[in-house]
Amino acid sequence: MPVTLDEVRELDRQDPLAPFKACFALPAGTIYLDGNSLGAQPSAAVEAVNGLMTQWRDSLIQGWNQGWFDAPERLGDRLAPLLGGAPGEVLVTDTITHNIFKLLGYITEGQGRARPVILSEGGNFPTDGYIAQGFCRFGGFEHRVLPEGEALDAYLDDRVAVVVLSHVHYRTGRLREMAAITRQVHASGAEVIWDLAHSAGALPVELAACGVRYAVGCTYKYLNGGPGAPAFLYVRRDCQALGWQPLSGWLGHAAPFAFEADYAPAPGISRFRTGTHSPLAYAALEASLALWQEVDLAQLRRKSQRLIELFRESLGDCLDEHGISDITPDETQRGSQVGLVAPDNGYAIVRALIARGVIGDYREPGLMRFGFAPLYLSHEDVWQAARHLREVLAEGEYLAPRFQQRGAVT
Repeated sequence: MPVTLDEVRELDRQDPLAPFKACFALPAGTIYLDGNSLGAQPSAAVEAVNGLMTQWRDSLIQGWNQGWFDAPERLGDRLAPLLGGAPGEVLVTDTITHNIFKLLGYITEGQGRARPVILSEGGNFPTDGYIAQGFCRFGGFEHRVLPEGEALDAYLDDRVAVVVLSHVHYRTGRLREMAAITRQVHASGAEVIWDLAHSAGALPVELAACGVRYAVGCTYKYLNGGPGAPAFLYVRRDCQALGWQPLSGWLGHAAPFAFEADYAPAPGISRFRTGTHSPLAYAALEASLALWQEVDLAQLRRKSQRLIELFRESLGDCLDEHGISDITPDETQRGSQVGLVAPDNGYAIVRALIARGVIGDYREPGLMRFGFAPLYLSHEDVWQAARHLREVLAEGEYLAPRFQQRGAVT
């Protein structure tokens, strides 16, 4: 039997995470299912950024000694528990793209450049493969691709230096077995860099327990750090003294204000800093991370999966009726998103939903992605979103010409 509105409202009354929704500034009439692309704004972020602007006005350059300078390490320590890491093992800095490049150079240099191959995954979010290609092109390495869906062991040999993998796949939402794969890669003599873009803030991550040495991720998706918020990298403490990382900027120097002619890497995680960061971006993120200190990740995971099942159950048979495929993995093998494929009309369907106030996103070819961020989504939100999707399909709203026109960002 379909779930009723009264039943979902009762689920909301029993939800231990329900109070968090009031901590976010969501537009009236909007159901936001795109937190896997850009998270919603924490209400506290506005005050934090305004406070930073006031500090800039009043303190001027003295602000660097009033919390601005050490923000990458300080926020890294706040983020570490959400990743299963320890203080001093996470640095909030730059972008995922930069951080993968840093780690590729750092790892291969530490290996004495003895292994010439970098392996990345086909079908992954393109930037991971692009930066691996660029690193190989300029560093004299060979780039190989693990075809999507194929077994990793067939591509691991004694020439592979580093494997770059996503913990949760951005298209399918499939969750990889981090511990088993990490053991497999290490047993081959290679290292693995885990991309946590679609898992940090969406589910419990246990880097230390899984034996992970290197990881990267972003903070603007499920962690709600704001558009373009700084990324992070994780390097296990016993792996932090191998040498240089290739983007040897001045703030990664052991004594940046000594202005020495030659580079010497800073001790610990700080060697992965590069140039001057924006305190404005860190202020918004710090407000969100303060909120995250109160979140029970086990409760988060349970609600995430319940929301996904509610959405799929509420759609009933309408997907089959309209030739739409549900590629969402089973519960134990997925992150926190639903993937629906409509080869001919996916973009238009998403645009029609946005016109109704239900915001998801679209990825070529034909993929409609819906992210489930449990801190600001209620069960009723999800039930209503499914209702809107059923109506958009039944009434053919997506066929209107205005929903066929594409913007620069999809």
